[in-house]
Amino acid sequence: MRYSTAGWLVYHGSKKPAAFIPYHRRGGLSSKGPLRLILGGRLTVEVPVLQGHSLQPSATCLPVRLQQTHPRTYQAGPFIAILTSDGNRTFRGNRSNFIDLIRMGRKMGVTIFVLTPSGIQPGRSTVRGFIHRPSKTGDRFVPATLPLPDVVYNRIPTRDAEQREGEQQALRYLGKTLRIPLFNPGFFNKWSLYQSLRQSGELSKLVPVTGRWDSHRPPVNGLKQFSAIYLKPNNGLAGNGMIRITRNKPGYEVVLQTLKGKKRIPASDAESLWKLLRRIVGTRSYVWQQGIPLATFKGRPFDLRILLQKGGNGNWGVTGIGIRVAGPEAISTHVPMGGSIEDPQFVLKTVFGDRHRDVTRQIEGTALRIARQIERSQGERLGEMSIDMGIEKSGRLWFFEANAKPMKFDEPRIRQRSLKRLIQYFLRLSGFQGVSGKGGASP
Repeated sequence: MRYSTAGWLVYHGSKKPAAFIPYHRRGGLSSKGPLRLILGGRLTVEVPVLQGHSLQPSATCLPVRLQQTHPRTYQAGPFIAILTSDGNRTFRGNRSNFIDLIRMGRKMGVTIFVLTPSGIQPGRSTVRGFIHRPSKTGDRFVPATLPLPDVVYNRIPTRDAEQREGEQQALRYLGKTLRIPLFNPGFFNKWSLYQSLRQSGELSKLVPVTGRWDSHRPPVNGLKQFSAIYLKPNNGLAGNGMIRITRNKPGYEVVLQTLKGKKRIPASDAESLWKLLRRIVGTRSYVWQQGIPLATFKGRPFDLRILLQKGGNGNWGVTGIGIRVAGPEAISTHVPMGGSIEDPQFVLKTVFGDRHRDVTRQIEGTALRIARQIERSQGERLGEMSIDMGIEKSGRLWFFEANAKPMKFDEPRIRQRSLKRLIQYFLRLSGFQGVSGKGGASP
């Protein structure tokens, strides 16, 4: 099998492409006779090759790369599906995030589309998805019949949605039945991550003292040992529902943090504290964790967000480090809770002085070891994750949590690098890595 060329597949609203247009006239393809294209490994079509042909205004052009299998026969792709949940008329999820990835894909010669469970038709060689179509009136997504994907990128937006039967059937069918490369398989569980890292000798010291919240056996010893402990929802997001408990004379102070704000509640003694916590937590699953004396910047604690991804070489790499500084009244550094984004190089240099380069290397090396351990413990293919870590003034690092579906990093340089690395990994998984797909704007 050899690589030949790249170009655009032209659709006019039908279920099959109408033509292929090479990016470059010197691409080695003759316009004499049709091309036989294999799409998504299962759909075979024949299309003419057009050179500088004028297109109908309604035409949709999808970037593809070609791998020659026989004379005038090529495997065309890759087609990457962003798997999310069905929504009102279209789909759920972060559309701006999807659009960023789709646009980068077009620049790099990769077709990316949105797929939902209802668009999967078992036994067929096509799916019903959504393609992004920019227009003068704004971005919009339109339904389209597309080949089965070569890679599936799981961005089902919530834990509850991911556990529904329709989503689980979609994940099983695409990943297990069709054996399409799929990442990441699902959200992480805080408790299982802590247990996994505790079992790794070199990484166990990074995990704060942690336990399951049990309303019948509250963490009395934790409050005796530490000046503060935190309760974190096992399936929480962005610090929503986090609780901080601190010892005050003569009692305790409880701070409940939600997206609606922060609520401070005093408790006069241990018995009233546990009754209060049982009422707040209810039947939800929580873990408790020792409070860490974080290093501060301008008098406020900060922590580290490290984005790790696999790229074209299939190995883990650090895409970028972000720093989040806690807001004035916040009990965590999450931006939705009032945290702010700061330049990591400036903060680390300000806090650690001449040691900042060594500290940065330590952060990156530790994050990479954590990512490899998490992937081993999960037993499934992972392609990216973000890791939240704390750091003390001494430089000691702590692991707080990892996210299998990282939120978009606001730092422009990290954002652009993350999109490129994702697509490089898509290309590796799909087998379309060895040919340039840069074709510029649509024909």
